[in-house]
Amino acid sequence: MGYAERLRGRSPMRFRQYSGDSLTVTSESPEETFLVGEALGKAAYPGLLVLLKGALGMGKTKLTQGVGHALGYERVKSPTFIIISEYEGAIPLLHADLYRLEDKTEINSLGIEEYLEEGFTAVVEWAERWLEAPESDRIDVEFEAPPENGESRILAFTCYGEAACKALRGFAEEIRTMVSAE
Repeated sequence: MGYAERLRGRSPMRFRQYSGDSLTVTSESPEETFLVGEALGKAAYPGLLVLLKGALGMGKTKLTQGVGHALGYERVKSPTFIIISEYEGAIPLLHADLYRLEDKTEINSLGIEEYLEEGFTAVVEWAERWLEAPESDRIDVEFEAPPENGESRILAFTCYGEAACKALRGFAEEIRTMVSAE
């Protein structure tokens, strides 16, 4: 089922702004946030780090589920209580949730960088708690809720490193295709 069929009767997502190292998208629903994640997952590669930042209930897990779906994983769940979930496949996925961690030693002991070296794509929720995250090969995603709509979300993507910026360009093209299909 294509984008238009999935969201029939809903306001479509908006492609707001794009530059070489950043992209802003407005998602109008959790379903669209999933589809944005799916588009990001299509651009993912082994060693990519995706850092999700934003308040509780903003759609970080929904976006991660979309990434997982694009990588072939049907049941990606929030690891809030178990901290890390691993999904093995052609491109393995690490899903980490730092919500319950505040100490930098605890966060660093998770070994997220080692997973990246082993070829995982890693998606980290509550990444603002990881003060020593790698500086390159990453895409940061900031979630914001505009005051006018309860389900609407502004997602601001920024890339760091040549490979991550190439992935962001592929992701931007996928989003453009989705928006123009509507």
